[in-house]
Parts: sequence; C-alpha cells; structure tokens
Amino acid sequence: MRPDLHRRAAQGWLLIIALLVAALFWLLPRSQINSSVLALLPQQQGENIPHAISDGFTQRLDRQLMWLVSPPPEAGVAPLNDWLKQLRALPELSQVEGPMDTQRQQEWGKFFYQHRNALLDEATRQRLTTGAQAQSQWILGQVYSAFAGVSGKELANDPLLLVRASQMAQQQNSGGMTLDQGWLMARDKQGRSWYLLHGELKASSYDITTGKKTVASLNAVKQAFEARWPGAKVLARGTIFYSNYASQQAEHDLSTIGAASVVGVFLLILLMFRSILPMLLSLLSIAIGALAGTVFTLGVFGEIHVMTLVLSTSIVGISADYTLYFLTERRVHGENTTPLESLKKLFPALSMALLTTVAAYLMLLIAPFPGLQQLAVFAAAGLSAACITVMCWYPYLSKRLPVGPTPGLALIFRWLLAWRSRNAVRIGLPVAIFLLAAGGMAQLKVNDDIADLQSLPAALQQQEQQIAALTGQTNDQKWLVVYGDNAEQTLQRLEALRPKLAKAKADGVIDGYRMIGLPSQAQQNRDLTLLRQRAPQVVTQLQQAGVSVPTPDLSPQTLDPRTWFNSVVSQGWRLLWLSLPDGRSTTLIPVNGVQDSAAMGALAASVQGTGWIDRKTEFSSLFSQYRVYLTWLLGLAVAVIAAIYLWRFRLPHGLICLVPTVLSLAMGVAALGYSGHRLNLFSLLALILVLGIGINYTLFFTNPRGTPTTSMFAIFMAVVTTLLTFGMLVFSATQAISSFGIVLSFGILTAFLLSPLTLPVKKRGRKK
Repeated sequence: MRPDLHRRAAQGWLLIIALLVAALFWLLPRSQINSSVLALLPQQQGENIPHAISDGFTQRLDRQLMWLVSPPPEAGVAPLNDWLKQLRALPELSQVEGPMDTQRQQEWGKFFYQHRNALLDEATRQRLTTGAQAQSQWILGQVYSAFAGVSGKELANDPLLLVRASQMAQQQNSGGMTLDQGWLMARDKQGRSWYLLHGELKASSYDITTGKKTVASLNAVKQAFEARWPGAKVLARGTIFYSNYASQQAEHDLSTIGAASVVGVFLLILLMFRSILPMLLSLLSIAIGALAGTVFTLGVFGEIHVMTLVLSTSIVGISADYTLYFLTERRVHGENTTPLESLKKLFPALSMALLTTVAAYLMLLIAPFPGLQQLAVFAAAGLSAACITVMCWYPYLSKRLPVGPTPGLALIFRWLLAWRSRNAVRIGLPVAIFLLAAGGMAQLKVNDDIADLQSLPAALQQQEQQIAALTGQTNDQKWLVVYGDNAEQTLQRLEALRPKLAKAKADGVIDGYRMIGLPSQAQQNRDLTLLRQRAPQVVTQLQQAGVSVPTPDLSPQTLDPRTWFNSVVSQGWRLLWLSLPDGRSTTLIPVNGVQDSAAMGALAASVQGTGWIDRKTEFSSLFSQYRVYLTWLLGLAVAVIAAIYLWRFRLPHGLICLVPTVLSLAMGVAALGYSGHRLNLFSLLALILVLGIGINYTLFFTNPRGTPTTSMFAIFMAVVTTLLTFGMLVFSATQAISSFGIVLSFGILTAFLLSPLTLPVKKRGRKK
C-alpha cells in the first residue's frame, strides 16, 4: 500500500470514529438499556393467538405474587394481619389482598342471591336438563343432611337452592381451600393451617434492577416477620423469584468472569511483550470496537440489553487478537521491514480472519433469542472496527515498540520441529484426537428441554412443591386462551370448550383446569327457560316429599361481564379475564397435570378462537427446530470451506488443511459427552464460533508471506486470550453458559494444537 493512500485511510478512519462518537451521543437519549429477562426469550409462537392478547396475559401473570402463611399454633389471626400490614407497606407492591371481611361476605351472598337465576352452575344445569327428579332429590339431600344446615329461611327465599349450589361449585374450584374467619385456608398432611394472600407487582417481574430490589425487600420483611412470630412460616410463589435468581446468577457469573478475563488478557500481553505499549494499543482497539458495537446495536435495535453488554466481554480476547498479530510481526521483524510492509504482509490473513469471525457471529442472527441477535450485531461491528483500527493506525502507533526475538523461541522451534520430523506428532496427534472425539461423541445425548438449561435452587423448588400440594395449583404455565371480538362471543366459545375439557379430564389427558363461571347472555336465556320449565315440577315433588316451599321467583336477572367483574364475587377470577381497548375480550384457562400437550393443542384447534400455550414445550420444540437448522448450516459451512481449501491448495494439502477444522468441531462436541452435558441449541451456537475463530489459526499458517515461528507465537497469544475470555465461561453456574464455554474451549484448543498441520510442505522442512 502506498504511504499516501494509507495516510488518507488513517485520516478517514479518524473521521469515522468522530462520527461514531457523535452518533453515540445522539442515540443514547433516544434509546434505552433494557434490563428485562423476558426480552432475552424467544417470542411466543402461538400463531393462532393475537400477540396483543398473549403479551397482555403474560405481562399480567408475571406480576402476580402469592403467599401461604402458617401462624404459630394458638396465635390466631394476629400474625396474618401483621404480615398483611407489612406487605401493604412495601412500595413495590399493589393490590395486596388478604381476608374477606364480614361486609364483603354479605355482599358476596347478596350478589349471588340477586343473580341466582343467571349464575346457574354446571352441576345444577345438568340436573335440570336430566329432569326435575334429579334436582328435587338433590334438594332433599341437602335438607335432610346433618351437615348441610339448610334453614327454613333459606328455602323460603331460594326454594331451588341455586345460591347454595353456586357456592358449592365455587368451593370445588378453589382447590380444596376453605374459608376460616374470612381467610382462604388449606391444611397440610400434618394438620397445619396455611392462609392465602395475594399481591401484584407495580413493575415487571423481569426488570433486573427493580426485581433485585423487590426480592431483597420481600426477604427482609419475611425474616423480620419470622423473628417476631417464632414458629411462623411463609411460602412464596411468583415469577419474580425465578427471574431474579436467573438474572442475578448469570449477571454475577458473567461480570466476574468478564473482569477476570480482561485482567488476564492484559497481564498476558504485558508479560509476553515486556512493554506497556502493546497493552495500551490493545485497550485502544477494544475501546473502539466497543464504541462501534454499541452504536450499531442501538441503531439497529433501538436499545441494548444489559446482558448484551456483559456478554460482549467475551469478544475482548478476539478484539485483542488483531493487535497481537500485528505487534508480534513488528516485534520480530521490525528491524528489517517498515510498518507498512508488515501490514501488507499480514493484510490477507487479517482480512480473512476478520471475515470468518464476523461471518460466524452474524450466523447467530438465525437464533430466535433477541439477546444473541444483539450480541451478533455488537460483535460484528466491534470486531470490524477493532481490526480496521489496527490496519489504519497501528503502523504509526507501534513505531516505539521494542524489537526483539519471539518470546519462547526455543519452545516454538521444538514444537514445529516435532511436526516436521516426528510421525508421532504429525500423524499420531490427529489420530489420537480423532479417537478421543469419537469416544466423547459416542457418549453424547441430545436434549432440547429448556428446563435443563438452568438449575433452580432447592429452596424455590421445595416451596413450589408445597404450594402446589396445598392449593392444587401448579406453576406449569400451561393455559388455554379463548378470545373473541367481544365479551359475548368469548363467553360462548368458552361454553363450547367446557364439555371438551371435561372429557379431556375424564380421559386422563389433564388432571384439572380452572374456568370462570360467568355464563354468556345466550346461556343465561337458555338457563332461565330451563328453570321455568322444571321449577313447577321440582316444587310439586318437594311438596309431595313433605317439604313445603313457595313458588320460586323466576324473573330475568341478566348479568353482564362488567357488573360481574366489578363485584366482590369476581375476586380471584379477574386475573383470568382481559379486555382490550378495541373491544376484544379473552379469558385464560389454567390447566394442570397435562399428560399430552399435542392433544391439548388439537383440542384448542377444534374450537374457533381458542389457543393452547405451553411455554416449556413450545420453547423446547423451538430449540429442537433451530438445532436442526444450525446442524445443516454448519455442514454447509464446512463443505464450503473444504471447496475453498481444495481450490486454493489442491489435493492432498487441501484435505489436510480441513483436518483441524473438522476435528475442532468434533472435539468441541465430544467434550460435552465427557463432561455429562447434553447437545442442544447453545452447543451448536458455540460450534459456529469454534468454526469462525478456529479457522483463523489455519489462515495464519497458510499465509504464504508469513513466518512459521512468528505465526506460531501470534496464534499462541490469540488462543490464550480467547481461552481467557471464552474458557472462563466453563466455570459459570448456569448450565447453558457452562456448556457453551466447554464447546468453545475444547474446540478452539484443538484447532490451535492441530494448526501446524496446515503448514505448506516446504515450510515444515520437507523436500518436495
């Protein structure tokens, strides 16, 4: 390159950096740093469910909190009132609900009485449909039962006992919980009483910053409560506890690992070059890369996630590689060549190394994870900027770099000599790695289950099991969604679904479900017609049995959704109903004990306006689908690389150059088998980076202008800095991150060990 052209390129790059700085200051006020864990997850795939509905329900449900409190024996309800008071004092919570006081209980009974003809429960409807005899026998059973407590006043006001039947249906839907002094209560197997409280978060449970603060406040309140009331116990359930644990664990692991990686890289550079200048130049290229990555990410996505910033520390080692390649060349050959001659010598290898690494990162855009997509853009822009900085500026900035022989020159000569003269290395090492890889791959198992990517703490799992046993409500996050253009259409579709759900339960497809008991206007009219048809016969049969009852009042008592949801009887059910501003309405049906998710999907498809949401199964299926896509993509990439090698180096050297690439991929996967991890989508994503980064070592050894000893030292520095960043991920407590690091570490290490195999024959010292 002519000096004047290079000088213009350096000046032009300085102008571009100034523009990037200006763009950063312009974008920052118009963008946001996203801290929501939910933003890292794939979008819900329920194609038959409008996104406004699924997102609305997801955001609402993820704000919910539940507590079960067991006071000390003989302490009464004083501890419960104290706990309720402490929760209501927390600014992070809203709508904390506890007991139903006497006034609300009276309102509850009054509402059911006023709308008894409209709120016909399913059991009463079935009895009346069968005939008057079934209803009259049920009423007689209640009257003569020693435990039912039917009074003459109740019979006089409600001869058909419609209010009582509705209350019994409500109790059956409460998961076996009963009312004790206004509190919903359940007993465990040891006879201990547990009382239910419910609350809602003001902010999203996936917000990392507020989530951490909220969980800390709740834990502090719990500790103080249990200290004031010895023997009291509190169980808690909420998405915030899981999301906070996952985000804090990942953030702590990655920030700690990232800090250790950066420090390790800079110490290595200082140790090997014995000068502070290479460390400062590495820091400059990394900083410019971070600047470009941030600007492009904000420009493309309008935001940047905090986890993207944390994950971006993994590209520190790769950003430093370009600096190390150039500085190594200058250190060894600085006395004999000019900086521009060094750049001309390294330009083909540097440009190809950048191209392959950027291509590998851009392939992450295929993954359905917004966080990885942001990382792909960040890394592609950042690595490009770091490499261009080296090419444009470092011929000028490295003029004062100390010149000397390659550190560890004797060891490098011995290693390269072994590749030249010893078949045990040149043939034995690749064969040994092949056998080792085959053994690991034979033990490998594939698992796309999302639950295996993150291990939850035993304390949270134990609480979840206790709450499920006490309330009969699991936290499976499996729901049916019924929606319509208006409330009436939604309720009619819900009624069409009810018998299908009952059959699914009877067939053992599911264990149970919860469904709001509000009938549609059409159903209310049919129920009133049925009541008017059967009531005279029921009254006659009761009188014949010796029970004197008046003629029931069967006047219309039409009930609309707004009245029902504004009443006290809808408490605990409002969460399952959502009305959108455009008039569309939807209801949620939580389902537990699902034995066949596919059957539930088919059931939902049989009723118009119904969708099936199974987050765990959906994500696992999505992981499997993308894992297959990436497997084919990796195969295609290897085939393209093989074609390029054969075109460039001909047979047999082209195939020899392919060996490190193939064995590095195989060894990365085999390491999963030996470590007991499973192959999943994240493993394939790691293999993409192994392919993109590992091939750089081949490119530097196959550079016809390069020197083997210089290339070996540069590659050694590159692999150590890369392992210091990616390899540290192995120690993460998050299984997905740990397996990601295992694949990268062993794959890249294998590519490094086998890289001298790609040296041209004449450079290994063999005669043609």
